[in-house]
Amino acid sequence: MQRSRLLMFVVLMALTVTGCGSNPPAPSPQQEAAIQFNQRGATAFRQGDYRAALAAYQQSLAIHQSVENVEGIATELMNLAVVHRRLGDATAAHTALDQIINPSGLSFTSERRAEAAYRKASFYLEDGNPNEARSWADKALGFCQACRTEGSLVNLLARMSAPANPENTLRLAQRALALNRKVGDKIEEANSLRLMADASFARDDFNSTQQFYADALSLDKEAGSVTKIALDLMGIGRSLARLGKRTEAADFFQRAYSVSEGVGDTKAMDAAAAEMKRLTP
Repeated sequence: MQRSRLLMFVVLMALTVTGCGSNPPAPSPQQEAAIQFNQRGATAFRQGDYRAALAAYQQSLAIHQSVENVEGIATELMNLAVVHRRLGDATAAHTALDQIINPSGLSFTSERRAEAAYRKASFYLEDGNPNEARSWADKALGFCQACRTEGSLVNLLARMSAPANPENTLRLAQRALALNRKVGDKIEEANSLRLMADASFARDDFNSTQQFYADALSLDKEAGSVTKIALDLMGIGRSLARLGKRTEAADFFQRAYSVSEGVGDTKAMDAAAAEMKRLTP
C-alpha cells in the first residue's frame, strides 16, 4: 500500500510459470494492450493530465474485464480511484474501491480487499472524517490476515492517533515498524520512524526524535523521496532547536530549504525560512 509506493501505477500482471526453470509464456495480445494503456495512464498521471490518465486506465480495465484477469481488474480499479480523487470526484473514487471490496461474480484476494479498504480509510481521513476512517481501517485489518500491507495499515492507525495521544501513536508506530521491517517495505518503514519521531517530539523526548528522524532520512534518501527528506530535516532541526542547539538547528533548516527549493516546493521553503527566522536573535 499508500500508498507511496505508488503501487497504483505498477503493472501487477503475474504470468504463470509452467515449469521449474522454464521461461514464462509471452504475454497475450490482450495483456500487451492492457500493459500499454496502463503505461499511458501512468505517464499522463505523472504529467498531471488526469483526464487522459482516466481514459487510459478505463481502457486497460475494459481489456482485463474482457478476459476476467482479476489482478489486472483490481490494479486498474485502484488506479481509477486515485485519478477520480485528483479530478475531485470522491463518489466515483469510492465506487471504484467498492467494486474490489464487494465484488460481483469475481473473487479478489483478501490482500487486495484490504488494500482497497485502506485506501478508503485514507480518503476519509484526508476529508476530515475520522470516524469513517477508523471504521474502514478496522475493516482493512480484518481483510488483512498476515498480509504484506499490515504494517501500512497500522501506520494509518498511528496517524489517526496523533497528535492527541502520543503514547498510543508511539506504540502503534513501533508495531508497524516491526511489521514493515519483516516484509522489507522501506517506504513504510520510514513512515513508521517518522510517526515515532513525531510522537517522541510531543513527549518532549528530543534525543529520540532526532534518532528516529535520522533513521527515516537514510531510508528516504535511498528512495529519493524529496518531500519526505525535507520533512526529516525539518524534524531534526526542530528537535535541535528545542534542545537549544540553535546553530545546528539552523543548518538543518537550511538543508531542508535547499532540498525543497530544488523541486520548487514553495510551501516547504516558506516553512524552513520561518524556522530559520525564529532562530534569529
